[in-house]
Amino acid sequence: MEKYNKLRIEWDCRRGMLELDNIIMPFYKQHFDQLSDNQKDQFIRLLACTDLQLFSWFFNRGKAEDAELQKMVEYIQTIQKMPTV
Repeated sequence: MEKYNKLRIEWDCRRGMLELDNIIMPFYKQHFDQLSDNQKDQFIRLLACTDLQLFSWFFNRGKAEDAELQKMVEYIQTIQKMPTV
């Protein structure tokens, strides 16, 4: 049995805002498998946050009070800025 239920995680990646869908789903599909278990756990915790919180954090209108969540937001932002090959 896998530690991570990928169907559940993919479902949780679907957000109510297109702007978030364009950040979270591509990151999940392209990078989730390469994350460490700790990073995967942080990402899953991030998905439990509200769309308004995520929008604020990803579009630099605020920072997560939880340092691990903020670190994951910044990691995703950094990855998204990298050019695809």
